[in-house]
Amino acid sequence: MFKLRKTGFTLVETVIAVGMATAIIILVLKLTSVIRGDVAKGTVDLQNLQDARLIINLLRRDFSSATPLYDTDENIDIRDEVRNDPVRYTLMYNAHQSRPIILNEHDIVFCKTTVDKEGNKKREEIQYSFDKVNKVLNRYSSSGVRSLKGLENIKFDLYFHQLNGDVPMILVNMLIRTKSGNETKDLELTTTITSSIISNDMANLDWNWSGEN
Repeated sequence: MFKLRKTGFTLVETVIAVGMATAIIILVLKLTSVIRGDVAKGTVDLQNLQDARLIINLLRRDFSSATPLYDTDENIDIRDEVRNDPVRYTLMYNAHQSRPIILNEHDIVFCKTTVDKEGNKKREEIQYSFDKVNKVLNRYSSSGVRSLKGLENIKFDLYFHQLNGDVPMILVNMLIRTKSGNETKDLELTTTITSSIISNDMANLDWNWSGEN
């Protein structure tokens, strides 16, 4: 007659099994933590890129209808001087009430012309100024101040394309910070923005002129 053997785990086997299960759980938790960290860093990088894209789109939208400031009370020769040199790289311009678009390394000042629902022209002064300490690009307008974040740095410069050297363009150079694991890298983005009003005016200097651009 055969005797049935009792099956089961010894205490040692149970301890070993529990230890292995605990080690596996700890490993899974560590891997999950690493993955979550990478995802979070990736989200930060994506947010910086989205912020940079927002800034580019806002600059292009504003500057597409940018013009110098023309004071109709001033002599036509003064206004014509501004019209022939509509964008200047300088720190300040106070020679006349009429003035060109002013830019320097971290600032742009221009007038933006829009048309309301009744067809009336509206002229608004817009200024972009980069705060290097807080790393914020501030947009000043009649509606207030809008602070745009996500940049390490932004620089403006005057640019003329070789195929159309008469039309001034704004060269925008942006620096954003990205992370990959524990490594931090700086990504440089460069684009140009133009004013359709200035482009049209510079192409038709002989006839397309009014004192109320």
